[in-house]
Amino acid sequence: MKLQYRTMFHRYILIAIGTLAVFTSCNNHRQSLTAEVMPDSVDYNFHIRPILSDRCFACHGPDANKREAGLRLDIADSAYQALKESPGMHALVPGDPMASAVYLRITTEDSTQRMPPPSSNMTLSAFEIDLIQKWIKQGAKYKPHWAFVPHPPRHP
Repeated sequence: MKLQYRTMFHRYILIAIGTLAVFTSCNNHRQSLTAEVMPDSVDYNFHIRPILSDRCFACHGPDANKREAGLRLDIADSAYQALKESPGMHALVPGDPMASAVYLRITTEDSTQRMPPPSSNMTLSAFEIDLIQKWIKQGAKYKPHWAFVPHPPRHP
């Protein structure tokens, strides 16, 4: 009888170890799939618009009643213009992150200048900041929303 309990105990231990191994390997696989990899070419619609939409457009988007500092980041022409509050600065200077107020404001350590502001309880990850920096370096090219881009006709 004692031998039977010992054998059952060993089986339960082996099952528990096997189950733990399976769950652990699945968890590592999930982490590798979600790892943030910097793309060679940063696309406005795929990479940048979602960040701006989530963190910036509430105050710098299409709603004129909620717009702060007269700055629209959802339209290229507005983002490239001189800032009303600082005429010598531009929100975006294609090719030059260090001259772009957007980049300077998302990287500053000064909490009174930081965007998004700490009071919004929103932050940008280091990866998102690097992505925006690369996009600016690559020319900060805006694209129309994907829903408004005509697709070439398909030929059967």
